[in-house]
Amino acid sequence: MTTIVIPTANRPNVLRTALSSIESQTAREQIAVVLVSESGGNPASGNVCAEFPSLPIRYSFRDPTMTLFEHGALLFAEARALTAPYVAVLNDEDWWGSDHIANGVNHLGTQPEATAYWASSFVVHGESSWFMDCWNMSCWVVTGFGAIDEVAELGLKEATLACLGSAPASRSSLIAEKHALAESFHETTKIGNPLDEDRLLFLELARKGPTLVNLVPEVFVRRHTVQDQRTPSPKGSSDDMGAVTRRILQLCEEQAINVAEEFERLYDECPLPAYRPHLVKMFDQPLIQGIRRKKRMPLLRLRRSKKNMKWMIRQLCPPIGWQAARRLYRFAKPHNPDRNGFFDEVDG
Repeated sequence: MTTIVIPTANRPNVLRTALSSIESQTAREQIAVVLVSESGGNPASGNVCAEFPSLPIRYSFRDPTMTLFEHGALLFAEARALTAPYVAVLNDEDWWGSDHIANGVNHLGTQPEATAYWASSFVVHGESSWFMDCWNMSCWVVTGFGAIDEVAELGLKEATLACLGSAPASRSSLIAEKHALAESFHETTKIGNPLDEDRLLFLELARKGPTLVNLVPEVFVRRHTVQDQRTPSPKGSSDDMGAVTRRILQLCEEQAINVAEEFERLYDECPLPAYRPHLVKMFDQPLIQGIRRKKRMPLLRLRRSKKNMKWMIRQLCPPIGWQAARRLYRFAKPHNPDRNGFFDEVDG
């Protein structure tokens, strides 16, 4: 059985979508209780909860409001006190595919030594949206480039490597053993970095036991303007994420994980050479530059776009759209003599 935790903050309209995705779960019998906690001062979220009488919702209105870490710690403590052994986390702005609970509970039940189940996610603008992004590369790489439809199992070494560049999975995809989750979240609060909370939580849970990651996306993560308003400046974001990366590198030293050797091994073993340039996103840039200086990796693989237009095209266009992207860039920057170099690098 599973307790579902939804922290919400003055977003009743998107909360409705999150609850609808819970209502559509194929394993409804595995849902013991849904804890919805409003910490944004808007009681309208309670009215939204009343629209779902078939769900076992327990609604709480927090007054005064709480910080992200205070809110999360309280909810995970409440879930820990309940009888259900697992806790599933869903941010109010995101939603699940219909089989998420069924898959998570099934895999955790058949692998009792595992402490957490995560799933890949689609990043979207909203309910009517294209897929902006789907990131499942980190876990696929560190577990040996397996079949894309498998549920990868990560030990502490693999999880640490997967966390070096960014969070391997979204918190909205997490289903975890309740005691491990409460204790791991407590450790993340000591860092006090909400920007990188998903990455820290992934790593802390991995320190308590094997981590399962479904490489097939099951969760929809909403991208919206309010996130930008709450995000620190680019320098602040970089500093915060850099601090977490340094902590992970320190853990690598403690665990005798040679990151340089691991990167070179994964780079050589990558079955699709065209994917190798993307491996640099998973690792600390000073480390990559050190490997470059030793001439262990082609210079071409390390070139990074410095122009926003190039970066945007790379993010927005799948490989099948490179020719269209090339034409778009020529139109937008006809005066730039190096307008094709970026695409030549990617095509190569």
